[in-house]
Amino acid sequence: MRRFHLLMILFLPLLWSCTSNKVDDQSLIVAISSEPNTMDPRFATDANGMRLAGLLFNGLVKIGPDLEIVGDAASSWTLENQTYTFNLNPDLKFSNGRSITSEDISFSIDEFKKTSCPFHSAFTNIKNSSIEQVTKDQTTFFKVKLTLETYNAKFITSDLPVFKILPKKEVLELKDKFKDTLIGSGSYTLKDRSSQQIVLAANPYASEKASMKLLIFKIIKDDFTRYQKLLKGNIDIVQSDIPLDKVSEFEKRSSEFNIYKTPGLAMTYLLVNLKDPLLQEHKLRLAIARGINRSEIIQYKLEGYAKKATSILTPANPYFNSDLAEIEYDLDTAKKLIKELGLEGKVLTLKTSNNPSSIENGKVIAHQLNKIGLEIKLQSYEWGTFYGDVKNGNYQLATMRWVGAIDPDVYRIAFHSDELPPKGRNRGFYKNKNLDQLLNEGITISDDKKRKKLYLKIQKIVHQDLPIIPLWYNEQIDVVNKRVKNYVSSKNGDFSPFIHATK
Repeated sequence: MRRFHLLMILFLPLLWSCTSNKVDDQSLIVAISSEPNTMDPRFATDANGMRLAGLLFNGLVKIGPDLEIVGDAASSWTLENQTYTFNLNPDLKFSNGRSITSEDISFSIDEFKKTSCPFHSAFTNIKNSSIEQVTKDQTTFFKVKLTLETYNAKFITSDLPVFKILPKKEVLELKDKFKDTLIGSGSYTLKDRSSQQIVLAANPYASEKASMKLLIFKIIKDDFTRYQKLLKGNIDIVQSDIPLDKVSEFEKRSSEFNIYKTPGLAMTYLLVNLKDPLLQEHKLRLAIARGINRSEIIQYKLEGYAKKATSILTPANPYFNSDLAEIEYDLDTAKKLIKELGLEGKVLTLKTSNNPSSIENGKVIAHQLNKIGLEIKLQSYEWGTFYGDVKNGNYQLATMRWVGAIDPDVYRIAFHSDELPPKGRNRGFYKNKNLDQLLNEGITISDDKKRKKLYLKIQKIVHQDLPIIPLWYNEQIDVVNKRVKNYVSSKNGDFSPFIHATK
């Protein structure tokens, strides 16, 4: 009997090990580093919120994995004069089984035009819209026409991809509770949400069917925990959220993991609050820019997986101004500027999220800026609190990332004086009338060469004026367990690869 007990004691851990490592082939498990503020497409402005909204809702068009504009609810479209005509896919339905109606589409356009929507300025140019039901070759579908007040070069590439089709009846009935149900027509539907995870279920009524029954996003804020769980097989995929000093660990285990490296569309920068009287001084901003040793951070903190940034647009963008000089580290010049301003020992706060890598990078930046004569106090907060402070202007300096900039109109969104909070995303409160005029002109130019010439000038103005302080371009690194099949990395960093991935 004692021998039997001993065998059982030895056998049980082995049995537990086998059952606990059983692969769940019905669920795709993805780790993300921060909880989205909301997934309601009318109000989602953080990267994860917008990416999740893209899985739950259809727009007319979307940005494809190779940065091209592709159809979403629309199968085709044309532009004549200033009118876009979209032919929608037939039999579009919401996740509750209700067919999409012309009223839903019209209601959705109106919702995105409301001033409470942070994207409203992109849709105020719509002069009128019409939706008609058409039958052709025994197929019935909607034809949506959007007529613009004036030609807008970035409407199809930048504005329209954020638009999503909403269910009018359910939005009006649920009101504030709609954010907890999020009934859309995307490949997935919201099943459950907590502060630890977001569970999406395949939408049986979607026109683009999901390959997996469940898509589970584990919210793991700690970098090391996220790394360990992926390494142990508890997580299937991590997109751009693996600590860079751990990437080599996965490279050593190439039999277990695939690693996808792409240039990416993310730019890390120092956001400067220009409502602050001190930071309105260009000399101070220049001193801060010169006092940051980007090369040191890239080499030792980012493991070389980044490049010095000069513009919100990345070098892969056709509108990128390659003539902009990198901001060189110059300790002596930075010290001299601080002394000339009489700001030696001046206290400034630098805010970051409580993501460990953000804190570490923040510590290095603070240490470097202390060397030029300032006293930088680092403050780190949970993402929701940090993001709320940034949106409300409750900061002096903050480390931020601009993700997914494709059309150069991103400069209007980031710096036009009409885009000041709370209605817009000019969160540095930058005002420049001359730049405003150029930004207004940029969206009216149809000739691509002329438009590019203008945006080269716009990038140069911002580069010289330093309303933000560019730091580095982040390389996108996706680490995927080899049990995952059909995964294709997306250049824009969205969550579309999870629609067709399988296990």
